[in-house]
Amino acid sequence: MTAARFHEGELIAQRKANESDIAARNGATVGPTIVRGALPFVRQQKTLYVGSVDLDGRVWASILIGEPGFLEPGDDAATLTVDLSKVARQPHDPLWENLRLDARLGFLLLDLQTRKRLKVNGDAHLQGDRLVVDVTESVPICPRYIQRRTIALPDPGHQPMPSAMRQGSDIGDAQIDLIARADTFFLASVHETHGADCSHRGGPPGFVQVLPGNVLRIPDYNGNSMFNSFGNFLLNPQAGLVFPDYEQRRMLQLNGTVAMFWDQPDPDGSTGGTGRFWEFTIERWIETGLPDGLDARFLDASPFLPHGV
Repeated sequence: MTAARFHEGELIAQRKANESDIAARNGATVGPTIVRGALPFVRQQKTLYVGSVDLDGRVWASILIGEPGFLEPGDDAATLTVDLSKVARQPHDPLWENLRLDARLGFLLLDLQTRKRLKVNGDAHLQGDRLVVDVTESVPICPRYIQRRTIALPDPGHQPMPSAMRQGSDIGDAQIDLIARADTFFLASVHETHGADCSHRGGPPGFVQVLPGNVLRIPDYNGNSMFNSFGNFLLNPQAGLVFPDYEQRRMLQLNGTVAMFWDQPDPDGSTGGTGRFWEFTIERWIETGLPDGLDARFLDASPFLPHGV
């Protein structure tokens, strides 16, 4: 990828961080199809993290758990098919309505046990129980800040799903507790023409600070310097976050807007030296359950985590 293929927001963010040269080098790994060396990895995955857009332009992040083989890349690596019959579907997830209304989807394929991950963004259409994505962009991502876990779910397509749902605009004690304990969440953003994007965020438990007024304050660590999420936010502050609570089999989906803060004082080193924070103002939240049969076990924390919190 050359600098010309980054959109305006990404270029601005790269300049503000003084990382334009690094971004240009790392951008060479981005392609319009799935890199062929990653095709076996794609077929082995059993989790998929998705960014989608609703009818009103709100952005949401979702978690899908399926059986290995539910993701099938095309022979030309230019398409990716998701077999939804092999997926545990949470009925209250906004994703199911969103994918019928807006073709833009951002996928993150992440193996929590090996810390390998791959982004696949594109435009999707439904064919019965199969979601076919025409790939517009794909890139391998570095393994930093991922906490290792094992994920096991037998027969996901027939797995009983909790039907209870809570939702609102102001988060309460239960949601604050879930966020305050989290060491992992997933982040969705969108660009008008470059499409939706989904990425991972990890840190020590407590790295997401809950402020008054439904605001979350989050450190931004050093990454691949391309600033896909921040670049999107500079042009469209809409964001979706999803926090998995693996121990209690809960999922908290948040929609809201982002404000970014550059060159901030960081005496505790909580940003790992970047001096960047971002604040997310919650506008809507949905709390539902992960599959009843899910067995997720923590293995170890990322060795790249900053020491400050």
